Amino acid sequence: MSKAISVIYKTARKHLKLSQRAIAKKMGTSDGVVSQVETGKNKTPNYEYTKFLMTQGINPFYLIGLSDEIEGELIDTVSKSEYEVLKTAFEELQEKNENLEKQVSEMVSRSEFEEVVQENQTLQKVLKMLQIEADQDGNLKKKNH
Repeated sequence: MSKAISVIYKTARKHLKLSQRAIAKKMGTSDGVVSQVETGKNKTPNYEYTKFLMTQGINPFYLIGLSDEIEGELIDTVSKSEYEVLKTAFEELQEKNENLEKQVSEMVSRSEFEEVVQENQTLQKVLKMLQIEADQDGNLKKKNH
């Protein structure tokens, strides 16, 4: 599972069938706090928002990207230290995901480069068989015997 935090939290809120305003009101905060998380302006989860979702039965492992199961057990509360553990785990997973994306991107780039080299070699063989050569400007002409 590799979803942005904004998607995870927005999906969790919608699962609860609540608006951003309703959640903000229940948390005793402004709509902006919820909106910043859900639009990706705040890249890390807000403690109060996370705590609220978990008390509503949202699976904490869903919130950190370790599970596709959105529903968890109802819990009474999450301590600040437990939240910090979840937040750290999420940030580590996010970093690993970014590193994997870079590695895959590099592998694709290498693979595309190798494909171009192979196509070039094939083209050179075909030109040689047809007795065609390219001059310094890349213009093709029939070889003289």
